[in-house]
Amino acid sequence: MNGNAVVHRLDVGGERVEFVERGKGEPLLLVHAGVFDAWFAPLAGDATVRDFRVLETRRVGYDTTAPPPGQHLTIADHARHCAAVLDSLQIRRAHVLGHSSGSLICLQLAADRPELVQSLVLVEPAIAPALAPPTEAAGIGESYRAMAALARESTDLRPLFDSFMRQVCAEDYRDVLLAALGPEGLQRAERDCGFFFRDEVPAVQHWTFDQAVGSRVTQPVLFVQGGDSPPMVHAISAHLAAMLAADTETTTVPGTDHLLPLRDPATLGRLAATFISRHQITTSV
Repeated sequence: MNGNAVVHRLDVGGERVEFVERGKGEPLLLVHAGVFDAWFAPLAGDATVRDFRVLETRRVGYDTTAPPPGQHLTIADHARHCAAVLDSLQIRRAHVLGHSSGSLICLQLAADRPELVQSLVLVEPAIAPALAPPTEAAGIGESYRAMAALARESTDLRPLFDSFMRQVCAEDYRDVLLAALGPEGLQRAERDCGFFFRDEVPAVQHWTFDQAVGSRVTQPVLFVQGGDSPPMVHAISAHLAAMLAADTETTTVPGTDHLLPLRDPATLGRLAATFISRHQITTSV
């Protein structure tokens, strides 16, 4: 395991960010995907990242407090919270690993606060309209609008949770979550998914990222994707790589999918650690 865990709660304006700190070494900030917050729980304590000072975020909306009533959080807001985590610990530079919508937050952080980011590991960036081919963007945006509207009208989000996880992740998602997080983890994911569908889905829908913003991302980037993921997922990574000013590389993990951080955290940890070892921080952190 990666050292003793210390839980931090950080107030950023009227919002509260929680993060868990483990271990020593070069800082590694983990920015989880949407729907629920435990995507990186298995990785954060895995032996493959034991040589890092791991900061596992629990983003606003997923922690013990919700955003103020009526307040909408953008991808830029989440990136600002991540920057505040690093600033609060006086970390001048860190490696950053994100998954799905967390990858979008990582990109925004790298564009807005480039001095904080040493390298980026992006696991299957979310299928955002801003990153999709023009012929697909409108349809994706409409799907996101319908999803958010359904969530606002529903009191029981378990059917929407089930549909989303089957379509975006895999048919066996329940087995994977049960194995990685246990029955309580699965139940918590189902119970606490409302913020994602009502707030984060619109945030991804309205997020903007173009060649001009991409030109501000100069840090080395590793894209990680599952071999069993849909072609659109791979197309998003390829399109995004072409938008960045950074040197990029892509690794495809056979036999896995969007559930990679839960299905095979050790492989993800090894890939991240190997990539980061080639881009170590040379200044004081």
